[in-house]
Formats: sequence, structure tokens, C-alpha cells
Amino acid sequence: MPASRRCAATLVAGAMLLALPLTALGDESRDALIVETILRIEGFDLAGSTKAQGAVERYLKNNWAGERYLDLVERFELRDEAPGVLRLALEQVDSPAGAEAASLLVTLGKGELLASTLKGKDETAAARAAQAISHSGDAALMNELPGVIADSARPVAIRSAALSALYGKDPEKQSRLLATVKAGDLDKDLRQTASEILMLSRDPEIRKEAKTLFAVGGADYPSISELLKLKGDPARGKQLFATKTCLVCHQAGGVGINFGPGLSEIGDKLDRKALYLAILQPDAGISMGFEGWEVVLKNKAKLVGIIEETEENLNITMIGGAKQTVAKEDIETRTKMKQSLMYQGLHQLMTPAELADLVEYLSSLRKAG
Repeated sequence: MPASRRCAATLVAGAMLLALPLTALGDESRDALIVETILRIEGFDLAGSTKAQGAVERYLKNNWAGERYLDLVERFELRDEAPGVLRLALEQVDSPAGAEAASLLVTLGKGELLASTLKGKDETAAARAAQAISHSGDAALMNELPGVIADSARPVAIRSAALSALYGKDPEKQSRLLATVKAGDLDKDLRQTASEILMLSRDPEIRKEAKTLFAVGGADYPSISELLKLKGDPARGKQLFATKTCLVCHQAGGVGINFGPGLSEIGDKLDRKALYLAILQPDAGISMGFEGWEVVLKNKAKLVGIIEETEENLNITMIGGAKQTVAKEDIETRTKMKQSLMYQGLHQLMTPAELADLVEYLSSLRKAG
């Protein structure tokens, strides 16, 4: 059946269900059909239908974080569901859904839930709240981060997360962080996080200066031919994958964010030499469909990521999985990037032995059976 006919059939079936007695709406599949229907009906008045309200309430209860969960909350401005949205923003902070949930909290006028979590005693939740605040991009929430960074009484994990959230995406802010580091004004326990932020900056000048401060191997880093002689440990490499920013853009073995090319079967596609080349020289070959774009809006906001285009909008998926839809009429310029979206200088955050471990792990990722 063509998609247009399936859509029409769904609307008709849902409309028929809305006309049935309330007792006929107990089945989860019927609730799901009603939810799908009312989301497709432009201007549907949820407050005017007790049957639809019941279906929505049951659906939200039984499908927390499900496919239509955030769609429902956003479409009908269900502010009472904010605690559930907060939970999603924190528990799935490394996923596109988590990023969307963080932005939705601000849209609902419930951004203070992220702020209070950031200030709370739960170390894990506070660190995740910092990351979620970064996803939201809300100016008022971002202004909470400097105080956390400066508070030496807070755990290092929280302060590091706040540092990454504040400086991780914006080269202009990163230049200020670089100046702070060079002046010796950054606490020593935050230098490791600062090194990752600055050495992975999109500004080549910042990367160049950061390498003089932080690079593990510097100019003496081994060539690919020398690295190929090293024997890596895949178990250690798996741990490095999760700690050296790889999972911010790539998914492997069910771990990480599905932003860049998937790596779960990369060992079947690239040998060790090609893997080293892809890490050391990411601009040498950019996978089709993963080209980066820089989009400047008329309000001077700058977005960098992978784009999908519709007739009226541009859908931008940014590093980390956060998504943003902008109207074409709000765009000043959009430019295809010549360089890869993959971080330049990633290997400089690892010793040669660690890089060998990472490549050994990636080489072991092959199709089952």
C-alpha cells in the first residue's frame, strides 16, 4: 500500500476509535493508534477530548522514552511530564533523544530542573546535567556553568563536565580557555579536560597552540609504518574508545552516538593501516553522506554538522547527536566544509601504545558469524 494511503488509513482508523466508547480504548495498540492519529491532525484540541486524553496518559505511562514520547509532550505542551523529560535528558545524555529532551525542557519553561540537578549532590546526575545544558544551548542555563567550574568544593567530575559543556563547541570561548591555561589560572585537576577540549578544537590555531602545551607525542609521534609494528590490546582499546571522545560521534558494539560512520563492523572494511590513516588524517577521505556544513543564521548564530534538507527547513545534526531544525528564511549562509567533521589531532591525546590498542580494538569489530 502506498505511504499516502497508509497515512490516510491510519487517520480514518484513529478517528473511528475516538468515536468508540471509552471502554474500547484499553488496548495498548489502540492507544498507540490514537496517539499516532492526533499527532497527525493539525490543530487537534487534546483538552476537548477526554478519550484522547486517556489514551495519551496511558501511552505516556507505558511508553516512557518511546518513539512518540517527546513528540506528544512537545506537541501538546504537557508540562506535567517535565520530570519524565528530565529523566530522559539525563539517562540518555549521549544520545540524540537525550539532547532533544534537554532542549524540550527549555521549551516547556522547565529548564530550572536542569539547573537544580546541576547544583545537586548526586555527582553522576550533576555531571550529566552539565552536558544536557550544553545540548539545550539556553543562555541562562549556560550562565550557571562558570560558577560550578570555579567551585573547588565540587567534585572534579562535575567541574570537568561543566568545563566541557561551556567550552566544548565554541572556538571563540575556547580561545579564552586557552588564554586561561597559558596564564596558569586553570586548576590543575581540570587540565586534562582542557587539553581534550583545546586539542580537538575546530580552530587550527587553537589546536596548534594546545599541542605545544598538551600533546603526548608532539613532533616525534611515530609514522603509520612504525605504528603498524606495535601490537595493541583490544580490551584496553575498548576502554579507550569510551574515554577518548570516540563515542561522541561513532557507535561500536551498541555503545556511542550514531552520528559519524558506524564502526560496529569496521574491521571487515578497513585494515589496520587504513584505520591508522583514518585517525591520523581524517581529511584524507570523507565518507559520502557525512560531509560537514557550516550554517550561519541571520541572528549570527553558527551551527556545524550534517544537514538534511526539506522544502522549507534545514535539519542539522551536530556533533554529539543534538538536532536542530531551522527555517531556510532564517539562514544567512551555508558552506560545505573542506575538512572532516572528525576531530583533528585525536591521536595526540594518546600515547602511541594507546593508539595501537584502539586500532586493535577497531580491527576486531567484525560481522558476527
